[in-house]
Amino acid sequence: MFIAIDDTDGRNGGCTTHVMLRILSDLGLTVRELPRLVRLNPNIPFKTRGNAALCAEVGTSGAPGRKIGEYRGKPIFSSEEVLDIQDPEELAERAWKIVTQDARVEDEKTNPGLIVAGERPDASFYMQAVRSVVSLDTVREKIREMQLVHRFAKNGRGLIGALSALSWPAERSTFELIVYDDPSPPVLPYDLKRRVANFADQFAGTFSNFDGENRHAAIFPSPRTPVLCGIRTSDPSDIIDFPEQMSQNFNVHYTGYLLFQTNQATDDHYQHRFGSFEEFSSYAFNAVVLTKPFSKRGGHWFFNYSFGGKEYMAAIFEPSKGLRALVKDLEIGDYLTIFGSFMNGKINLEKVRVIERARTFIRTNPCCPNCGSGMFNAGRNTFVCPECHTRAYLPEYTEIRRDCSRFYYEAPIAGRRHLVSSEPEVYNTA
Repeated sequence: MFIAIDDTDGRNGGCTTHVMLRILSDLGLTVRELPRLVRLNPNIPFKTRGNAALCAEVGTSGAPGRKIGEYRGKPIFSSEEVLDIQDPEELAERAWKIVTQDARVEDEKTNPGLIVAGERPDASFYMQAVRSVVSLDTVREKIREMQLVHRFAKNGRGLIGALSALSWPAERSTFELIVYDDPSPPVLPYDLKRRVANFADQFAGTFSNFDGENRHAAIFPSPRTPVLCGIRTSDPSDIIDFPEQMSQNFNVHYTGYLLFQTNQATDDHYQHRFGSFEEFSSYAFNAVVLTKPFSKRGGHWFFNYSFGGKEYMAAIFEPSKGLRALVKDLEIGDYLTIFGSFMNGKINLEKVRVIERARTFIRTNPCCPNCGSGMFNAGRNTFVCPECHTRAYLPEYTEIRRDCSRFYYEAPIAGRRHLVSSEPEVYNTA
């Protein structure tokens, strides 16, 4: 039996992953494989914070399994074989009680939804939800069609994320171990957070632990939620030992943890084949630079590019500090692969790969063909030698040597979106 939830957190607190932790622990459920943390379209204007939905295939204890988490000393297990739950209504009702206890329904943007299902919807629904805008009416129709047991509060927009998480095929994935200190962790000193983040680097496959460019311990989110830290990895083999070792080595307290399979750092939100740009969608495409980058008030930079025979604008916003190096490196005619989100009629850059750099030249006065002296510009495309007074009518062009050592530009870890992969990161394929 599958259970999926979304939209329980608010702008000032709460966390849907922690609600799933409580459901699994309080109801004594065993998970088949791993619970799933599924990030959806990052551009949706009515999202709460990280726009993540949760799903898990659950049952009662079957064959002996491995530990994937714990909550207040009670272990949570995963097993390849679980005994199926016979009454989806009972599971939904018991889980919904936990959702309503933790959901921040006082927030106008928080609209919890829960679905219990015996099978997954078609994977195409996930692709719609991660790449475009899905209406609540479409989701309600799908729920009626599949006769899914569900619960919701307020307008029920969380049903969109719940159904989307259910349909994620996990063809590409990474993993994240989230550690909690309920109800909210203390504010830790910067040096302690830095040392813990660097310690996380010792575990196989971990990435995005510490942002050296901004001196930011990226594993630690805002302390307004129950999340103490989150360690992302492409290899989940030994990360489950991190919480205990962190506690022993750094005396950092925690109340629980849970290992998730995720679609983070997979680039799933990018459309590669499309006819035109649509608001709130993300794209990866090749383009030619038409203008040198120019700045506007607020420290943001822009340049125009050609795609599909039309001219568009790309934006490099101040939080994307790592992309700012692109400003000085770009030249008209450069051929790029652009990755970004189309918002307010322009592409907000998330990363850029240079395919081919344009050759650039500077116009100079020619040398005298007779005596070799430098000629001066006499106006009207006429150049005169100061020594022998020979005249010439064509300037010379000298090619400017460009730095070709860098071909990839991205936002630093602190400014990188959850779904965006980095060049060194390798996701898992099913």
